Amino acid sequence: MTTALLYLALGGLGYGIVSAFIPLLNAEAFVVAAAAGGASAAVWGVAGASLGQTVGKVAIFVMVRKGVHRRFLRERRRRPAQQPTSAWRLRLRDWSARLLLQLDRPWVGGLVVLVSASAGLPPLAVVAVVAGLRRTPLAMFTVAVLLGRAARFAALAWPVAAIAS
Repeated sequence: MTTALLYLALGGLGYGIVSAFIPLLNAEAFVVAAAAGGASAAVWGVAGASLGQTVGKVAIFVMVRKGVHRRFLRERRRRPAQQPTSAWRLRLRDWSARLLLQLDRPWVGGLVVLVSASAGLPPLAVVAVVAGLRRTPLAMFTVAVLLGRAARFAALAWPVAAIAS
């Protein structure tokens, strides 16, 4: 492994951790940009970003489980919930809510986390918080996030790396 690939993996790790907390920093964009460097750059970029996202989401999960959320919930101003404006948005909201309720069930909850980490529905940031509040096992959450993020990032990076090579 060259030094450049090591820096790419470490950069992906750092970017993944930060983007887990700040959703405006898109980890998918990092992976696609890394894949433009070829197949080996794609592999190390995907590995670093997947691991970083997992570390960040597990940190959110643990903070919520340990009770950090209580202080922030007290300080947050309550806003009225925005109602969906169309039928498909209403169905999407209801489907996401039903999935989030499944996080209490060990194996089904793991599948919900896996779908969220790979497909993004419901959003992984929401799932990390709700799973921390529910009885979702930490090990299952961690493995599901790592596998889902790796699959998502690999699916995005593979076509770009194929074109670049």
